[in-house]
Amino acid sequence: MKKRCGSKRKQISENRAGYLFAAPGILGFLIFTAGPMLMSFYYSFTEFSVLSSPKWIGVQNYVNMLTSPSALFVKSLKVTLLYAGINAVLVMVFSVLTALLLNRNFKGRGILRAIYFLPSVVPVVATTVIWNWILDYRNGLINQVLRMMGIGSLNWLMDEKLIFVSLFIMSLWTCGGSVVIMIAALQDVPRSLIEAVEVDGGNAWHRFRYAVFPSISPVVFFQLVMCLVNSLQIYAQSIMLSDNGSPDRMTYFMNVMVYDHAFKQLKMGLASAESWGMFLVIILITGILFGTKKYWVHDSE
Repeated sequence: MKKRCGSKRKQISENRAGYLFAAPGILGFLIFTAGPMLMSFYYSFTEFSVLSSPKWIGVQNYVNMLTSPSALFVKSLKVTLLYAGINAVLVMVFSVLTALLLNRNFKGRGILRAIYFLPSVVPVVATTVIWNWILDYRNGLINQVLRMMGIGSLNWLMDEKLIFVSLFIMSLWTCGGSVVIMIAALQDVPRSLIEAVEVDGGNAWHRFRYAVFPSISPVVFFQLVMCLVNSLQIYAQSIMLSDNGSPDRMTYFMNVMVYDHAFKQLKMGLASAESWGMFLVIILITGILFGTKKYWVHDSE
């Protein structure tokens, strides 16, 4: 009996210690994440400009968000989805191909891996400043090279199409983390699967199609989801490379729109509604990805 009581007290003591260690994380989530989310949900149904008290207006913010041309929600949603979709695919393809190359045995492989990884640890603000200098119309390094080649300068940051190319180049330059994860996944591919394909007379493409990709597809799926979500939340690159979404609002991404309405125009209610609209879009896209997972992601079995 005493042994059972002692065991029970020890379990209670361990539970208390666990809750105590978890308390900072739980409190941080409630205060800095859950609390602001609930407040923004309330503000989305109000007219709130910080300078005055919130005034309840129901779903009017959501109606204005979807119907008012001045809100630019539809335009912002289109350019954000366009950028995020293309960028996620480009990053995944580039990461897999680069990982396949860096997974081979050759002299200097470690140095090349470090070179590919280092840009990913540079803060995004510093990265954007560097690329802003490189892509500058007059004195940018790339345009200087193009002028030496007789091609002429390109307006990378003010052309509606080239601005997206610039953002894609910056994204690929900083995807070293994904490359490292893909290399780790490639090293876990069972050698027996590759040998089985080779015995059947398969070439390099067959090895990748029937042995390598099925083994790394769960990692590719996870990285694709994370890259897509991060791409949907692009912000710093836009505000540092362009002026309020220029040219022609092609970089007026959803986070930029929310910041513009909340802190420049002081339309906190509308910005809160747009934030929840953005949240629902991310949930919907993630749900679609998980719905298609069974068609191309192979489980461990």
